Amino acid sequence: MHEARLCLSLIRLAEEVLAREGGRSILRVELEVGELSGVAPEALAAAFPICAHGTPAQGAALNWRAAPGRGLMLRALEVE
Repeated sequence: MHEARLCLSLIRLAEEVLAREGGRSILRVELEVGELSGVAPEALAAAFPICAHGTPAQGAALNWRAAPGRGLMLRALEVE
């Protein structure tokens, strides 16, 4: 399941942003998932809480929306 690897990369990226912002935790992650990206959003949503366990993203909401094309884009992060 490559979605788990994507989640781990996403969490690392979110942790970098969190460190720059001086926050404690990640509250929300918003993604745009291309319909031709090869990513199964449901599998991504299932893998995210497992991958986030024990990280500052534990308990964070993962929101996604479908988009045309092949891209996978981080649209927004909410940190505190």
